[in-house]
Amino acid sequence: MKTNKQFTRKAMLLAAPALFACLSNAAYADLPMSVKVYGFLNAQVESVEAKGGATPYERRGRLSDGNSRIGFTGSIGITDTAKGLWQIEGSLNNFEQGGTNDQGSSATIVSRNSFVGIEDSRFGRIIAGNNDSAYRSLVGSGGELGGNVGMTTHGLDLWNNTTAQMTGNASSIFGRGEARYKNSVHYLSPELFGFQAALSYGFDETRTEGNNRDRYALALKYAYGPFEIGVGYDRQNDTAVDVDKLQQGYGFKLAGQDGASTYFYKLIASYKLPTSTYLGVGYEKGSYGYQLFVPPSGSHFYPGVETGTMKQGSTMISIAQDIGDKISLMAAYAKLGDLDNAVVGEGKDYSATQYSLGASYKFNEYFKTYLYYTNIDNKSQQNVNFGQSPVFSNNSGSNDAYLAPGNSPRAAGIGVIARF
Repeated sequence: MKTNKQFTRKAMLLAAPALFACLSNAAYADLPMSVKVYGFLNAQVESVEAKGGATPYERRGRLSDGNSRIGFTGSIGITDTAKGLWQIEGSLNNFEQGGTNDQGSSATIVSRNSFVGIEDSRFGRIIAGNNDSAYRSLVGSGGELGGNVGMTTHGLDLWNNTTAQMTGNASSIFGRGEARYKNSVHYLSPELFGFQAALSYGFDETRTEGNNRDRYALALKYAYGPFEIGVGYDRQNDTAVDVDKLQQGYGFKLAGQDGASTYFYKLIASYKLPTSTYLGVGYEKGSYGYQLFVPPSGSHFYPGVETGTMKQGSTMISIAQDIGDKISLMAAYAKLGDLDNAVVGEGKDYSATQYSLGASYKFNEYFKTYLYYTNIDNKSQQNVNFGQSPVFSNNSGSNDAYLAPGNSPRAAGIGVIARF
């Protein structure tokens, strides 16, 4: 038979979790805290093709994803001016085919911007984790001079997060230096007299084959009423054009190479007219390092390595006209120029153009539909691809999937995006 002491001990054990919960709630009761769940699902039904190169991608219909995601973010009060920040953002990309993309890989719950940090209204914000670089977040092309907001607002790339997207990764026609840095720290200054600055540094933890591929970016933005302008710089250490792949017909790819670096700088600006017209313009210049093996010859008894740089510029313009609160008409054009000092083929063979046009209809703040047409014209050595849901004419389903140089992708479709 249990004694009163045993009953008392058992009651205390059962009550302990509730007691600690009460103490915990009391301890945090005075600290302002916030938690938010956000994201969107974005699906497109479209017809795509890419012809002109050695291995054409024949016309076909498909359902594609427009960079869908889910995120959890919050803040924790520290002082009257400071707060702790946290965010976990995961990709819902390729939800239409079970979460696996055409290169055979799957995203994880922290595959997108995920970080922890601190923000003070007087000194700015510093975060650490996996996050868009300053070159992309402060003066990027996906939103109002930065961001990646899924067509919630007009930016230089009016078709951000759709197949008609024209910017944002190494195979795009513009914004080729924009990236998300792993193992990185980021600083964002407070806004002062319209100016705001940011910097990012990504550490190369792997040091594959002895290369130190640390990467950093700087950006500065100025806003005055409806006018905004920004400049950015991105540098990739020990990163250069893979000349072997280029000679083998894989297209223009970057790889780790000791002693050779690649950097980008860009200038973008936008203006909103009183007529509900958005105008955007951008210029970007890339400088690509390379190493070229030089075999023995009559004048060079021993083999050697030649180093140098290839440079290429791109321009982009966009215009959007809002009609009331529901309808937007949009068009954009970009050109990737000749490659200076090309080591394979001629510089003009690396140029490309792209245009995207269409319209969107907003039912409310959370639900929108849109239609589009986009066309990319790649010259014989270029393989610019769709910004989202790219197509691969070779090795589809593997990490080595690529679009054959000279293939020119085009797509027409209709999409619907639901936010939460």
